[in-house]
Amino acid sequence: MVKNANPMIVAVGELLRRVGAQRDLSIHADVDGLATTDAAVHGPVDLQLHLESVAGGVQVTGTVSAAWQGSCRRCLAPIEQSVQQAVREMFSPAPADDEIYPIRHSEADLTPMVHDCLILALPIAPLCAPDCAGPAPDSYPVHQPGTAEEEQPRDPRWAPLDALRTGQ
Repeated sequence: MVKNANPMIVAVGELLRRVGAQRDLSIHADVDGLATTDAAVHGPVDLQLHLESVAGGVQVTGTVSAAWQGSCRRCLAPIEQSVQQAVREMFSPAPADDEIYPIRHSEADLTPMVHDCLILALPIAPLCAPDCAGPAPDSYPVHQPGTAEEEQPRDPRWAPLDALRTGQ
């Protein structure tokens, strides 16, 4: 039997032969493309899983953890944190609906499960701290009609829009 080079593809043929068969699995692998608008998985993903054969497939339970990075929604400071998510999913050779992951050729591809789990665990609007006040409000005063924009410092969060306006 040729061993698969992708650690996220797990052979489950032995488990499927006997209901109640169990196996623990520890995986440390890179998974590309896990990102939301404001946060992205950075580095490898760790999986600590327990696989158990049940009627109709294999139940996977355990935890998925990864480091993520993003920008604070208020002050735009870079953030690096970690996330750990519990997982309890079903894999089946004949999935009845979209909530059951498929088993193909006696192998379960854990990548879609990890993707779904981590995308839902990443923050929608990350904060560097719960009490983040944003950029220094005194440094970027509200524009008053009749004053020249050049006299007041611009909020750096508007720089990409200013570049579009000036065509730079």
